[in-house]
Amino acid sequence: MHSKHLLLGAMSVALSLPGCGGGGGRADDGGSGIGGLDTGTGADATVGAEDTMSDKLDVPDDDEPPPDGDDECAAVGEEAELVPVPADIIFVVDNSGSMSFEAAEIQARMNDFSNQIIASGVDVHVVLISSYPNNGNGICIDAPLGSGGCPGSDGNPPTFTHVDERVASHDAWERLLATHGEWSSAIRPEAIKHVVVVTDDTSNMAWGEFHLAFQALDPSYMDYVHHSVVCHSNCASAAGIGTNYIELSNNTGGVAADLCDQDFQAVFDVLTTEVIGGAALSCEFEIPPVPEGMEFNPDQVNLEFDDGMGGTIAIGRVDSAADCAGVVDGWYYDDPDMPTMIELCPQTCDRVQGAANGKIDIQFGCASIPAG
Repeated sequence: MHSKHLLLGAMSVALSLPGCGGGGGRADDGGSGIGGLDTGTGADATVGAEDTMSDKLDVPDDDEPPPDGDDECAAVGEEAELVPVPADIIFVVDNSGSMSFEAAEIQARMNDFSNQIIASGVDVHVVLISSYPNNGNGICIDAPLGSGGCPGSDGNPPTFTHVDERVASHDAWERLLATHGEWSSAIRPEAIKHVVVVTDDTSNMAWGEFHLAFQALDPSYMDYVHHSVVCHSNCASAAGIGTNYIELSNNTGGVAADLCDQDFQAVFDVLTTEVIGGAALSCEFEIPPVPEGMEFNPDQVNLEFDDGMGGTIAIGRVDSAADCAGVVDGWYYDDPDMPTMIELCPQTCDRVQGAANGKIDIQFGCASIPAG
């Protein structure tokens, strides 16, 4: 399970118009040579003995303050939105003959489930691996999650993808692995992955075998969370006890609901809470438009983090993610040549996500501070 979880919407990037440190006094504009020294060839090029070098360089006396505006640059801040990490949820539902009640319950409650997650601000993609109603105890999802073509068609990508695959009593994990090519396009690298298996029977695969096989499908699947809605005892609803599913759910920090309770509203409520509560704020965000009258200069962007408890730090820039390990805190562009996103180094991401009332200011107009 992801280590840093927040209530959604706890952070925002604020509008700011602070000053930032500059390069000190500048040379007199009247000179065209190095350091303001006139290198012309006219009459001014020959000077009398009474002229001094300080006159030539326009160096102020030590006791005099620098001219207005020469000791700092003017930084202008614009608001950018920090959003929750997206969630991709894959349901695998047993279509065997003993699953008629369970199939009907999932079909009836799937829209409420997804709507609650969407209403929380989490960008969700739902994948359903199941046959349609004309093939065993299949499922078809109505609009708005589905497309409205039930009973034979309901796909509504990218939000909802239905893989028409009949799942037998013991092979939920095998069907999930075998159909990867049919649902993988709906899964986003940056999203938190949730797998939900609903069955009243046991598994052909050991949980460790499936765990390794699923992670091997894609590097972004490493931190997935497994949930199970299976029988925990030999109750009237049980064709078998789902021990392997329960063990994997426990080992990945997921929900292990008891199908014997036959209370699918409670199951979906718990799943909803788990998905929403596990959605930390994203540590990458779009570069906001620069203020009117300014041009975007990627070398004049700075980030400042306020932890909401009186502590403020400047976050320095690194060239790429590979440089994050050598600094205390840092940020970098998604593409140094044509940047569109700002991304936080992992250690800075942890710090930001751990501050429930924190905020980040994005400042334009001052030379980017290097990370240290």
